[in-house]
Amino acid sequence: MNNIIYKDQHVTIFQSVIFQTNTTVVTLEDVVLVVDPAWLPEEVIAISQYVERIKGKRDLFLIFTHSDYDHIIGYRAFKPDKVFMSKAMEDHAQKEDVLEQILDFDEKFYLKRPYPVEYPTADFTVFRDAVQFRHTTTKMTFYLTPGHTADSMMLVVWQIGLCIAGDYLSDVEFPLIAHSSVEYEATLEKLPKIHDRNWFTRLVPGHGTPALTINEWLHRRTESLAYIYALRESIATGIPFDETSLWDRYDFPRAQHKFHLENVALMTREYEQGLWSWDPDFSFTDLKEPLLPDSSEFSE
Repeated sequence: MNNIIYKDQHVTIFQSVIFQTNTTVVTLEDVVLVVDPAWLPEEVIAISQYVERIKGKRDLFLIFTHSDYDHIIGYRAFKPDKVFMSKAMEDHAQKEDVLEQILDFDEKFYLKRPYPVEYPTADFTVFRDAVQFRHTTTKMTFYLTPGHTADSMMLVVWQIGLCIAGDYLSDVEFPLIAHSSVEYEATLEKLPKIHDRNWFTRLVPGHGTPALTINEWLHRRTESLAYIYALRESIATGIPFDETSLWDRYDFPRAQHKFHLENVALMTREYEQGLWSWDPDFSFTDLKEPLLPDSSEFSE
């Protein structure tokens, strides 16, 4: 299996048949980056073989945006020179539980992997926003982006105006909030500031298709905020949430309904704990996308 959904001079995006999960391979002058290699054994091996073909004398860096098992499942299929993750991911208290999820998935579908299943070991950890890493001509900047998980992070590859966002701004998933809606909102609010400091036009989510213009990822950001605010309004006021509109927008209600209910349960707990409040004067017309330069002004 070798499903490439996007390819240009520097970026190749492999997409799994499972949950449209993306593995991003970035080829630069001095290094090859592999971000979140996933899912099925044949898919991971195809990615590793592709990397071996193109790598040449470049170094290989393996980067994990967060610790969800589908994002670390291909770790040991590669022989990286460095492994990058957030400090929170390195310090994850339930690493064995993450590995159990991989083993459960593989046994459920009778899958055998030709590489060991292990939790990644870090060579470089991100402990605060705007941590930079330079490797000869390559410059990457990392940002902590909790909300989906406590240990999520994004990275921007400067030379090519690319943000790899982990499980944010998907066009096939509404926000899946396993950690905190308050921090998820803060991450979404942070994105224009990250752009202003780093200038990226394209954004790759963990699932679905890449956003290839500024306007597209800003639109996805607005949709994500609108979902969170609509759910908060429903919880605070008792007004039923409009699920019909949700499933008009997203195509997999049989699989995703449980994720929506988990969001409802988590955000209800947050509301009862006073972690957020609802402003009755809030209007969804107040959700305006920030004005950023036209992406057509950018060229690699």
